Amino acid sequence: MAKKNDSLREHLGRTLYGRPLQRRPRIAIYQGSFEIHYGHLLCAQWVRFTKNIDKVLFCTVGKSPNKQYSLPAEDRHELVVAATAANPFFEASRIDIDQKGVSFMNDTVQEVLRRYGTDIDLSVLISSEYMNPDFEYFLPRWTGAKEMFAVKNLTFLVFPRDGITVEQIEKWAGLIPEARIEALHAPSPPLSSSMIRQWVSQGRSIWYTTPWCVQQLMNKKRHFLPPGQEPYKHEPVPLSEVKEIGIYPGAFDPIHYGDLLRAEWARQEHKLDRVIFVPSATPPNNQKVFASAEDRFEMAVAATADNPFFDVWRTEIESGKAVSYTLPTVMEARRKFGENVGLSVLLASKYLDPKNPHHLSTWMGAEELFKLCKFIVFPRDWSEIEQVNRWAKRVPNASIEVVYAPKQPLDSEDLRDMVAKGFPLQYTTPFDVQQTIYKKGLYGAEAANVARKKRNSAGKSASAKKSAAKKSAAKKKPQKTSSAEATKTRK
Repeated sequence: MAKKNDSLREHLGRTLYGRPLQRRPRIAIYQGSFEIHYGHLLCAQWVRFTKNIDKVLFCTVGKSPNKQYSLPAEDRHELVVAATAANPFFEASRIDIDQKGVSFMNDTVQEVLRRYGTDIDLSVLISSEYMNPDFEYFLPRWTGAKEMFAVKNLTFLVFPRDGITVEQIEKWAGLIPEARIEALHAPSPPLSSSMIRQWVSQGRSIWYTTPWCVQQLMNKKRHFLPPGQEPYKHEPVPLSEVKEIGIYPGAFDPIHYGDLLRAEWARQEHKLDRVIFVPSATPPNNQKVFASAEDRFEMAVAATADNPFFDVWRTEIESGKAVSYTLPTVMEARRKFGENVGLSVLLASKYLDPKNPHHLSTWMGAEELFKLCKFIVFPRDWSEIEQVNRWAKRVPNASIEVVYAPKQPLDSEDLRDMVAKGFPLQYTTPFDVQQTIYKKGLYGAEAANVARKKRNSAGKSASAKKSAAKKSAAKKKPQKTSSAEATKTRK
């Protein structure tokens, strides 16, 4: 067993960090049906980074004790393979599928211990509903729960869902004193596998909800498609034939999947032929910007380059004005596309809040703006829709439609904070945006890289010192000699 663990430390350390691990390996089990999306990936990445996990095993359930699946286990596992292939800390595991029966977490735990050895720190990722004592599948009712609770160095990491707070999870954890349980402040996007299935079956785009390779695999194998229906095709009409244009102004500091998903949702809901992202030079609402206008423009271009329905304008950057306003941008769009094309401005619901000093009615040239375009407004969540509709009715002469779009749990401020702390941006914004941030050292990325290099250097130095100490001790240790050699020496 010791030899197995030494080999694991050597392998994980060399492949992930360039040196053998000098501690117990940290393995996490993430079991699920996995018609996979960014919610799964972001949550796992957050746990991996904050808990310093060496390997997250995505264990695709073969047969669940409490759910029915629309795809066979092998197809779901292929989606996981595609989604996790680019992350060296993630592994698509067949442990559950190979058990050829109902998948119980205890069986998975025991198999992981058999394969990796018992001298590891093991974590099991579960969502908060399993901590609710009123739930049929409350954690202590799981098959083999007592056996799992008895496993040394096993911790249940619980992430909140559906409005459950960390405080509530900690309260429920007190009902299971025999288990080691830790509540996590992990972002949990309001995405679900059922949403993905529904949108695909309705012929909708699922861009920005799951990795592109997963979408392509779904299309190729016609997953979730009714008979006779073709996968969604991203084929825009020529510019000469456009009838509806969406204008999306913002700081985009930086742009992220939440921005892109809202734009894609609005495009489909309102049959927009194009959505134009307009990075502001200097926002008029006293919003502080952290990256230059040029850098934010470049990130917007990088984020939208592969979507044929999206475009980015430099209108506000090149206006020469000290402050950016939406009216000149809308007027420019009217001149470019003509009087017969509908214009819609995409807007966050905070600009309809009567308490907001930057309320829509206070915008420069508001009355003229209301004549030129309508507004598509996004509430922050489902619970806000009725209130935002009431706010919309209080804005005279403005045509406002309130649309709820699925959102990501992280905003630009969160991403800036993540960069400064050295947290990877994978699954929060497109890869090319991430590269732009790191390449230009935006949002403290350069300082975070320096700090990470120092930590790695310190780790290597400590490893080298420990190795040198071992060698020195070995040299000082007296060598054993045979009785014949000892006799010869005495003579």
